[in-house]
Amino acid sequence: MSKIDNPWRAITLVTLIGVDMAICVIAGVFLGKYLDGLFATNPLFLMIGLLAGLGIGVYSVYRIIRGYL
Repeated sequence: MSKIDNPWRAITLVTLIGVDMAICVIAGVFLGKYLDGLFATNPLFLMIGLLAGLGIGVYSVYRIIRGYL
């Protein structure tokens, strides 16, 4: 079995992508909620944190996939 056809490698990649995206988005939401509480701007920083976490997650997934290929 070659290195590319290894099913454990594929499972690891998919798990890593999911966990990475979840951590980035959740961290962005929590940071946004914290800043909203600090500055009393209820949904503003939550949305900014969500979008920033999503963007960082997509970039991180791109870097992960690039390393595997």
